[in-house]
Amino acid sequence: MMEKAEKQWQNWSRSLPPSPAPVETPSSVQELTALMLSHSQGVRPVGSGHSWMPLVPTKHAIVKLDHFSSVGDIDPLTHQAWLGAGAKLHDLSPQLSERGYAFRNLGDIDVQTLAGATSTGTHGTGKELQGLAAEVQGVRLVTGTGEQIEIGDQENTEWLSGARVALGALGIITEIKMQLVERFKLHRQVWPASNKHTLENAERYWNENRNFEFFYIPFSDTSLLLTHNVTTAPSTPPNEDTSASGMMQLKSLRDSLKWFTPLRRWLLKRAIANEPTENVIGESWDLLASERNVRFNEMEYHLPVERGLEALEEVRHYIETKRPDVFFPFEARQTKGDDAWLSPFNGGNRVSVAVHCYHKDAFDFLFTDVEPIFQKYGGRPHWGKLNSMTAAQARAWYPDFDKFAALRRELDPDGRLLNGYLLDLFEA
Repeated sequence: MMEKAEKQWQNWSRSLPPSPAPVETPSSVQELTALMLSHSQGVRPVGSGHSWMPLVPTKHAIVKLDHFSSVGDIDPLTHQAWLGAGAKLHDLSPQLSERGYAFRNLGDIDVQTLAGATSTGTHGTGKELQGLAAEVQGVRLVTGTGEQIEIGDQENTEWLSGARVALGALGIITEIKMQLVERFKLHRQVWPASNKHTLENAERYWNENRNFEFFYIPFSDTSLLLTHNVTTAPSTPPNEDTSASGMMQLKSLRDSLKWFTPLRRWLLKRAIANEPTENVIGESWDLLASERNVRFNEMEYHLPVERGLEALEEVRHYIETKRPDVFFPFEARQTKGDDAWLSPFNGGNRVSVAVHCYHKDAFDFLFTDVEPIFQKYGGRPHWGKLNSMTAAQARAWYPDFDKFAALRRELDPDGRLLNGYLLDLFEA
């Protein structure tokens, strides 16, 4: 029997108000189909809620896929497997590892469900590595008409590029056929470097390492650089995770020295220089993803490679001139292009720049001052992170937007899956 959650749904950072809709947890495809057909609109799937855009809120029904979390057989020749759409990445990775397999790449957070991560274009970093959605080889879903269909190499093949990043707008996904790779280990290194060094050498680091990203610490002139490279060397003991305490130290320094920028800069540079570097070896999934225990709100835009660092510098200059309240690091990554219709990486590599704010701090300036910078440099927003993209902008920035909109209307002609946000996006 379908379960109902007691509390109202709300996203992880609490940036969205609680949704009044009942949270349903169907235990079978049949229950899911019945649920879909019992509502005329606003049936919205939810993963882990680790998102900031109003993709989920509705007055009608929110669907959690906790019962759709199985791991199917892994084909030894193709390394592909059907995985439950509601399974969380941090649960899937150790299960796959036990069988000798892994995801090719992961983002730096793995609390999302598989469907939530792929459907919003979640990504890691690596000049030659695509986002997680590019590894989708097929999906099984219940459409807005209640039909159970499969999209992949056997059926409805022409829709696969549309289904990879679909925002839950084509149907509610129950299973995803993922391309996996053989289990592997990574050598992780983390060290500080000046902002000047980082910008001058970022492209070289992306060229020379499997994974490279960096976190710029506001008001410090310093970044933390992270690389991961494949190795067969023995694993080493993991470093203690001090990210939460480190973030609170940054907050404390902000609180006490917000208006004394020179002293704040000096103390930050000194503190970062004294932080221990990382040099560890372990399972790929265990090193790529980290816990994020301090809540935040985030805006991330994906920019043309040749403009990404320039955009980052303009954002940095604005914040260090106008926003002494900001203390969360900026993050910069690069992802290989793909052909998914709604993928921010459609058509070529992109450099992703993310700006974070403590969850209790104001973040309206992200829309009024930071987002225009990202858009000026040709950025596309992360679908799950803060942005104000309109339907007209989406149509201009995504060459295949109208193809996706047409497919959405075909699979959900009555708009059962639409909430207010998606209605404005696809039917405006």
